[in-house]
Amino acid sequence: MHFSETKKIDQRTGRAINRRLILNLVRRSDGLSRSQLSGRTGLSAAAVGFVVNDLLADGYLMEAPPVGGKSGRRPVPLQLNASGHVAIGVRVSLKQVECVLTDLAVNVIDRRQAELAATTPGDVVGAAVESVTSLLAGQRDLPPIAGIGLSLPARIEPGSGFCVHSYRLGWKNVPIGRMLSERLGLPVVVENDTLAYGLAHQMFGLGQNSETFFALAVGEGIGCALVSDGRIRRGIRGEAGKVGHVRHKTPGPLCECGREGCLQAWHSAASLERRWAEGDPRPLPEALAGGDRDAQALVRDAGAAIGRHLAEWCIVADPEMVILGGEATAYGPAFTTAMKEALSAGHFETETPEILTDESSFYWTAGAAAVAVQQVFDFEAAPRGASPKGAARAPDRPTGLVFG
Repeated sequence: MHFSETKKIDQRTGRAINRRLILNLVRRSDGLSRSQLSGRTGLSAAAVGFVVNDLLADGYLMEAPPVGGKSGRRPVPLQLNASGHVAIGVRVSLKQVECVLTDLAVNVIDRRQAELAATTPGDVVGAAVESVTSLLAGQRDLPPIAGIGLSLPARIEPGSGFCVHSYRLGWKNVPIGRMLSERLGLPVVVENDTLAYGLAHQMFGLGQNSETFFALAVGEGIGCALVSDGRIRRGIRGEAGKVGHVRHKTPGPLCECGREGCLQAWHSAASLERRWAEGDPRPLPEALAGGDRDAQALVRDAGAAIGRHLAEWCIVADPEMVILGGEATAYGPAFTTAMKEALSAGHFETETPEILTDESSFYWTAGAAAVAVQQVFDFEAAPRGASPKGAARAPDRPTGLVFG
């Protein structure tokens, strides 16, 4: 998606840019005063004052007690009012729908989970509506809801909430964002689950102080979110990061995409556990914990294979670090050490990006909420076509960027 050459930076767009600048500066550096914001942004004191007053009135910022001496005009520190709004995150996987209620710092307030008997769009929307309704019913004096973020393993048409296809869920051309928004009466923003995971780490996790990094997920599939120059890179069709479909070795196992020999068909966590179950009834992590040599050899081979491809991707994108997540993190050093060694051997530089392992599941569910929270901090990501009730009613196909 590209900016139209006819798009003008009008007054409304300028205000949105200034709001984004100031809100993100306060988010990253809590305690800045108005004069400090003016110095950092280059905006006039009057412009900063106008935007800050607007953000205070909207409940996104709050003032701390003045600092400094007793005489003269003392600076008033500004802070993000994380509890002034809430967001809802809905993560869809093959077996379940996970739902979280968070504040604007993606601190979890409450959560719900619903098992999926089937993965049709209707089943997923029904489970999501049930979970969100239950979640909200348990709350009192709830602040305004910024929106709902929905993450799922799919190619999402950027900005529209439209699922072009999901091999894993068996979907094609599904307006899933609009379907959920119409049921709940709230704006819904949809994102690929791996990109949402990377976004959560960029905004609040291991990557929040890094301009360029990978978030590599090895679980049901293999995906890689690239944050470059502080932006999640989605690609022209929203296909960026589908590294699990890199051709690894043929002939080979059939991938969900219909081809043979894709990397994830060989070495995703789901593929490894299927192969292991063919010869041993124990769960693979249990066999690894018991020191089973065959289990260790299986995951070492997978780690080394992924590491060799990772070296090539790192040469292309030059990330500062790699955040490793997904079910494969449970395989421990046999997996991660092999990956690190293969990355080092395959890279032409002696210093290679550090691999940081995220063994929690937090940033997966938080990632869905972060998709909604991002709308507050990034005017370029604002959903289009909100109804008078506030519910996003996205068209089946995107028609261009809308600035909010």
